[in-house]
Amino acid sequence: MIAPVLLLFVFGTIEVGLMMAAQHVLDDAVFMGSRTSKTGYVASTSTQTATVAAAIRKAAQAYLDPTKIIVTSTSYADYSSINPEPFTDTNKNGVRDAGEAYTDVNGNGSYDDGKGSAGYGTGGQIVVFTATYNWPVHTPMIADLIATKGVRTLSARAVVRNEPYGTMP
Repeated sequence: MIAPVLLLFVFGTIEVGLMMAAQHVLDDAVFMGSRTSKTGYVASTSTQTATVAAAIRKAAQAYLDPTKIIVTSTSYADYSSINPEPFTDTNKNGVRDAGEAYTDVNGNGSYDDGKGSAGYGTGGQIVVFTATYNWPVHTPMIADLIATKGVRTLSARAVVRNEPYGTMP
């Protein structure tokens, strides 16, 4: 009578521990990838996108399936640009609603929560790296509590200022 409850508790504890370890690995991998990117380093016969993604996947491959890691990055001119694009709040609710005028700072034709551009930026810019990984949760009651359809999305983020590469005499 107690065995099923005890087994559920033991396996749930192990599974949550493994998931926490996976989160830690993903955090470290994003940190390593951001270090590679902020120097402007690009592997020979490669692109910066491929070089950074490879650094993140290599750092995580011992514990996570590197083919399932999704890496995105957004660059900003400075820290204040991370804020949403300015808008006219006509109804004074503190949220930009459809139809309210805004200033298209990055020139992409749509309102953005941040004034950044996709990519790794240039020397001196701020870059936000995000990596996500879908972690399968197998323990039934644990999956109901912490997952959606048996999958928990792990996410790691790093914010760095690129070194001033390309600006030196």
